Amino acid sequence: MEPQYEKIIVLVIVLLAGFVTWKMVKDFYITKMHKVIAHLIAVATSSFMLLSTMFLFMPKNYQRGTGPEVELSFMSVITVFVMVAVLYVFFKYAPQSTKKK
Repeated sequence: MEPQYEKIIVLVIVLLAGFVTWKMVKDFYITKMHKVIAHLIAVATSSFMLLSTMFLFMPKNYQRGTGPEVELSFMSVITVFVMVAVLYVFFKYAPQSTKKK
């Protein structure tokens, strides 16, 4: 695969993970706090998701200008999927289990 296509795929994965994280966190906290506070918490959380997913796709021995900027690997994609899935379970199903009691 050409390096430009890898960059585009990684960018889409990273932005999608950040947006999904922002949406889940905002929807969770908007029922408990003020809209502005919920949005700030969601932005901070999604920023950390953006950084951590970008670090997953960074080459191990990255040197600027000498090699590829991103490495698209199956394990990195699976790791991003698992991180978002854990957040989904945490924000969608964990609060409901405490409400049933």
